[in-house]
Amino acid sequence: MAVTIDDIKDLHLDSAPSIAALETIEVSHSLWPTPIRIVTNHADGIDAMLETGEVVHFEFAPLLINKGKTSDDLDQSLNITLGDLGEVVPPLIKQIRSSDSDEHPQVIYRQYAYDVATMSFAKDKPIDIIKGLFVEQMSRDHQATTFDAKTPDKNTVATGRSYTPDEYPDLKALL
Repeated sequence: MAVTIDDIKDLHLDSAPSIAALETIEVSHSLWPTPIRIVTNHADGIDAMLETGEVVHFEFAPLLINKGKTSDDLDQSLNITLGDLGEVVPPLIKQIRSSDSDEHPQVIYRQYAYDVATMSFAKDKPIDIIKGLFVEQMSRDHQATTFDAKTPDKNTVATGRSYTPDEYPDLKALL
């Protein structure tokens, strides 16, 4: 009996041992001619279908993706280290800086289910997608570029009134 993999929980709970997760990132900016598309664990690169139905190529590069901590708010973050030897990302960032743009590059994380026994996708489209991330902070050296991709802060707006002893004099007895 074949197991259908529809989402990330199916991959972890019900899939065959031959099913591997392929992690990809796509980094784009309006000034760049094409987005950077990287797959971390397939040395030949892959042609994969996006959630829109478009088939694109992801190049292989040494890539380390650390998902942010679990929290009870709406913020998501990824810490990404791309082993580009300082050749891929720095020229693109220089292009953004020279144009004096305030726009941050966008990051989309996708995970695919790949059957290594048949060398084909177990599901055509991604089983996990994280969108709406923006490059917030970046550092680089001669070996790699590391950056944090985060959602814009969701919980920065104060609502309601402050709960202070000045506003609520009965609080003074508790202090």
